[in-house]
Amino acid sequence: MNIYLDNSMIFNRDGMQENYQTREDELRFMGRVMFESIGEQSPELESVTFATEDGKNSGTYSRARTGADPNDRKAWAKEKYVQWLAGMNDVYESMCHAEITAVEVYRNCLPADPHAYVDKVTSPAFGELVVTINDGPWMDGIYDTPASSFVSSNMIIKINDKAAVGEQVEKLTVIARDGEDTSTALREEWPQ
Repeated sequence: MNIYLDNSMIFNRDGMQENYQTREDELRFMGRVMFESIGEQSPELESVTFATEDGKNSGTYSRARTGADPNDRKAWAKEKYVQWLAGMNDVYESMCHAEITAVEVYRNCLPADPHAYVDKVTSPAFGELVVTINDGPWMDGIYDTPASSFVSSNMIIKINDKAAVGEQVEKLTVIARDGEDTSTALREEWPQ
């Protein structure tokens, strides 16, 4: 879906943006609001782009689907990983001055964040993900709260923001510190 705005649009009218946020971020957020309004009832909706008529400013919010068969556990887990990265990109692209297409890009920007050390994402059953985090500079730092709880809640929200009805993660378990730090987030606890 493409929505065009008048070229005279005034950006950051309320002054709430962070200093690193751009017009693209504001337009992408407008796309997210549209998804939240109609996306649940329209699973066929793949992306929403808001742009000025002259095309100089645009922002797109998308589901980041890979076309994975939900019965193929490995492919479905990969799609959820891609959706998580896309959600991280929506938030951090401007701050990191780079498109977040791989966890290493995020790690270069925020090396002390446990999200930057996601190593493996698997799906043991339909609607479930298990995420493993490697040890790293996040340990004993500001984000070690415990890390598994911080990452599990954040990941389930970011993934389910991108997923259509029937494609959402119901249960997401994060394992860190070789199993000493484990947490499970349930969709019912983190409704979108």
